Amino acid sequence: MPDAGPLKATDPRRIGVHDLLGVLGSGGQGTVYLGRGPSGQQVAVKVLHARVVENTTEMRRFEREVALARQVAAFCTATVLEAGFSEGRPYLVSEYVPGPSLQELVATDGPRTGSGLERLAIATATALDAIHRAGIVHRDFKPTNVIMGPEGPVVIDFGIARILEGTDATTVSALVGTPAYLAPEQLANQPASAASDLFAWAATMVYAATGRRAFAGEHAAAIMGTILNSEPDLDGVPEPLRALLAACLAKDPRDRPGIGEVLAMLTGRIPAEPYEMETVTESPAPAPDGSAVSGAVTPNPAAERDMISTGDRPVRRSFPRGRAGWITAAAGVVVVVLGVVFWPFSREPVTSAAPATAAAVVPGVVGTQSDDIWAVAAAQVDGRPVAVTGSADDTAQVWDLTTRTPVGDPLRGHTEDVSAVAIGQVDGRPVAVTGSADDTVRVWDLVTRQPVGDPMRGHTEDVYAVAVTQVDGRPVAVTGSGDDTVRVWDLTTRQPVGEPMKGHTEDVWAVAVGQLNGRPVAVTGGVDDTIRVWDLTTRRPVGEPITGHTGDVYGVAVTRLDGRPVVVSSSEDDTVRVWDLATHQPVGQPMVGHTGNVTSVAVGQVGGRTVAVTGSWDRSVRLWDLTSRRPVGEPFTGHTSTVYGVAVTRIGGRAVAVSGSRDTAVRVWDLGPAS
Repeated sequence: MPDAGPLKATDPRRIGVHDLLGVLGSGGQGTVYLGRGPSGQQVAVKVLHARVVENTTEMRRFEREVALARQVAAFCTATVLEAGFSEGRPYLVSEYVPGPSLQELVATDGPRTGSGLERLAIATATALDAIHRAGIVHRDFKPTNVIMGPEGPVVIDFGIARILEGTDATTVSALVGTPAYLAPEQLANQPASAASDLFAWAATMVYAATGRRAFAGEHAAAIMGTILNSEPDLDGVPEPLRALLAACLAKDPRDRPGIGEVLAMLTGRIPAEPYEMETVTESPAPAPDGSAVSGAVTPNPAAERDMISTGDRPVRRSFPRGRAGWITAAAGVVVVVLGVVFWPFSREPVTSAAPATAAAVVPGVVGTQSDDIWAVAAAQVDGRPVAVTGSADDTAQVWDLTTRTPVGDPLRGHTEDVSAVAIGQVDGRPVAVTGSADDTVRVWDLVTRQPVGDPMRGHTEDVYAVAVTQVDGRPVAVTGSGDDTVRVWDLTTRQPVGEPMKGHTEDVWAVAVGQLNGRPVAVTGGVDDTIRVWDLTTRRPVGEPITGHTGDVYGVAVTRLDGRPVVVSSSEDDTVRVWDLATHQPVGQPMVGHTGNVTSVAVGQVGGRTVAVTGSWDRSVRLWDLTSRRPVGEPFTGHTSTVYGVAVTRIGGRAVAVSGSRDTAVRVWDLGPAS
């Protein structure tokens, strides 16, 4: 960072507990100050313009983004220390890294070469991987956001563009200040993803290696036109880095490698060879019920991230010839498997002699929403598999899982993020129930896709979780909220049933419903690291809280295991646990395998076994055998950001998992023959 200039008369002298010492820089987003904390530590204090956060919705978004930013691993990134509001202006306090930006260093000392360039590429890609693992898309990776500190390169300002999204400041900063590092999909007003960050990283490395932009132009419009229509200028970039950057600069984000592949190639963990010929290998076209016709060809799970949807036919794309892309052992291949079964059940196709309804379901993208997907529910509606997703775009969307298409327009009515969804029945009609950051709960007729009555009001903070069951023969919804309470709602009258259930001491993240000794119960998990059980008839707690997790309980589900009711929970502590619902005691050891917070859990039956499906900050979906409490096969990969919602249902004779992610995509995964 540059040396601090003097404070002006209009500059504040103190933000939070930090004294301001000088001005490090200013721009369209706000002003960055050099500060000093109570311990004497120097910090960077970024005070954003007041217009960035003008209402409650934007305040909550700011707080969520900052909470995620503080989870980013500290290596190669500037640690976010604090955030808040000062006189109506949002601010962030981060580690102060002395040193010039990459932009300044290249401008004064020339391009990076040799081992210095290699170390720069590895360090910045590692930082980007840490950012993505925390569920954040940087959105504004560029040479000025790489500080060449005394201990090596450090990436700053991750998540700031997301906080500013939708404001005038974003438009000015992104399109005028840094067009050379924006991916084509961002210029086309599509959601940014981890693949967009890889494009920006590659463009930044081109600048570092050559001292010039990968996409030339005299003004912003010309630069954007070059990005959209021309190949990058890679002259002067040494091999093999040149070929890797070419792959990352592919116009289509689906043609770019993942960050894991990039790091593997940079560090030599995976040998790579230039890809010599363009090949497209197709799997069989799906049958009308969405399953594969022959059942003889399916993507290897490790290769699923390279699958895209072209019409109704999934096609594996290689890096295009002419961009000198790479194909590696980690990328996976499309293989033929005849009658192979992997214990305890196969995620490979059945033999061609099997009935069509039992043929493997080709995994892939069902569709996308226009913003982060926070929640997923799935069920059989009128004999067809349906999913409902809730999004940060303030809508819910209904999906036909057989045709992999949206059913009608999004469900509109909430005024903030839809953070919870469930599917049930009211008066014999299928309904969706949604909870939102606007503090309300809504009911939707899934046939007409119209709201049923007015919103249900009572919570005083975000509604994070919802489940549907019956109490005394009446359909009810059970909701958990940021106001630390659990509420029960009569879905026929849309009125609250009794008083809120209190016991959690912090936000309630998760709700599930089940039966205990013939009585309906709700199970809830929250920020206080506990799981609670509630009698829905009396609305009183059942026993003491269940404790054992060492972080927020993000997900809960109820099922039966060996004839007894159990709770399956997922947590910020990266584990999945099973608990006896009657005794509140753990069943076996925690299930480990995810490398990030486990955000969601669903349960089902596959091949006669009780299983759990989980989603995580590590961008994967995992399948677990609850009897052995061991993972089944390799993780499902393909999402490029945090998986926030999972559900289990059936397509034909197959059990499937449905997942929704912060990358805006809804995906379906084949679990095996349903019970």
